Amino acid sequence: MRVFSRRPRRGQPGRPPVVRPSFRDPRFALLVAGEAVNSIGGWASAIVLWGFAAYRFNASPYAVALTIVCWAAPPALLSSLMGVYIDRIGPRAAVVAGYCGAACAAVGMAAAGSLAELAIAAVGYGSARALAGPAANALPARIVTADDLLAANALLGAAAAAGQVAGPLMASAALALSGFPAAFIVDAASYLIGAAVVLPLPVRAEPRAERRGWGHELADGIRLVARRRAVRLVVVVSAAVTFTSASYLVVEPLYARHVLHRPPSQFALFEAAAGIGTILAGLVISRVRARLTGGPILMASAIGYGLAAVLFTGTASVPVAYAGAFAWGVTGSVFGAVGLTTLQQAAPVDAHGRVMSVAATIGSWVETLALPLAGVTLATLGVHAGAAALAGIAIAAGLIGLASIAAHH
Repeated sequence: MRVFSRRPRRGQPGRPPVVRPSFRDPRFALLVAGEAVNSIGGWASAIVLWGFAAYRFNASPYAVALTIVCWAAPPALLSSLMGVYIDRIGPRAAVVAGYCGAACAAVGMAAAGSLAELAIAAVGYGSARALAGPAANALPARIVTADDLLAANALLGAAAAAGQVAGPLMASAALALSGFPAAFIVDAASYLIGAAVVLPLPVRAEPRAERRGWGHELADGIRLVARRRAVRLVVVVSAAVTFTSASYLVVEPLYARHVLHRPPSQFALFEAAAGIGTILAGLVISRVRARLTGGPILMASAIGYGLAAVLFTGTASVPVAYAGAFAWGVTGSVFGAVGLTTLQQAAPVDAHGRVMSVAATIGSWVETLALPLAGVTLATLGVHAGAAALAGIAIAAGLIGLASIAAHH
């Protein structure tokens, strides 16, 4: 029994490509541009949210942390439930609804007159992201052919990485020019731009699952993830890579300070280097296409992601660290594009919303747990050894995945 097919399934006869994943197709070019603008606005808003609570409302560290939880918790709690809604109305409509909801919530954060109002708006923002995120991952399979999925995912992933590079700069510019509310208004505008480019996209019609009640449909999605070997393997390995990625949010500033003895700005520069690697790799992947699909490639990229993380934080040389950060971005781009494509191909199209939502829920919980566990690991083992141990989670998952694929072929 094959866990992964060697080649992506081709579109059915008589169903020509709806959108081509190329900048020559103006519809896809606008989609990529909208994703980039949306990502930049989202990163800027997330960065400014912390400062808004602390500076505008003089919030204590606990209050700031609670505000961030209000922003971050809804995807972990609601994403699985949103998957049923995505499959019922289709991913395009769900993306537009989520983006419009996030825009309204961002305006609410800009207009907040108290910390409580800011927290309520942050909950609304997080709830909208719980809908829009999985829907956006389900959308490519409805607008391009199976052979074009990898290219589409790679280019959209590169556009999303633009926020990692330009988002902090946008936040700084907005704060300098107009203060905290301006960043939220920019974020709201970016979501509306994202909705505007998604709304006119032609979407391939697919049979929809029979409505059997919210609970039954949600359970069907969870069972699909649990029982389909290829889907389960992708979700589990993705969770391991997410754990390493999230834990390095704790590693990077401590590494920059205690190992390299550099100022806080060094952390941001490393993030920019990783973001540039992600963008460039996404552009290359879109040209390579099917040659990078399949389970072994996915597992090898997970191993490469962990090894790049070790290279990044395993040195006292700043140039070598930059090379490691860049390689980290490249391998992350490969894993993200191949992993999402494999998941889209392994799951039934009419269940993509639920599958992507279950994966998003698991990822959100893993991110939440990774932060305190990373702190404990670094405190126990030190920065060098602790960082290597945290990177080892992704490496171990990739090795186990390769063994699992070999055992079932």
